[in-house]
Amino acid sequence: MRAVMALTDRIVVLNHGKLIAQGQAADVMKDTEVVSAYLGRPAQA
Repeated sequence: MRAVMALTDRIVVLNHGKLIAQGQAADVMKDTEVVSAYLGRPAQA
């Protein structure tokens, strides 16, 4: 994640081909669906 943050301002995140988040890198990293998909933590409702 540090490498991604160092290289870009905006990110598009896919999970199994479905767009789950896009926008500023810092905001996308806080997205619960992104965290769940890539770190295995349950998404918060």
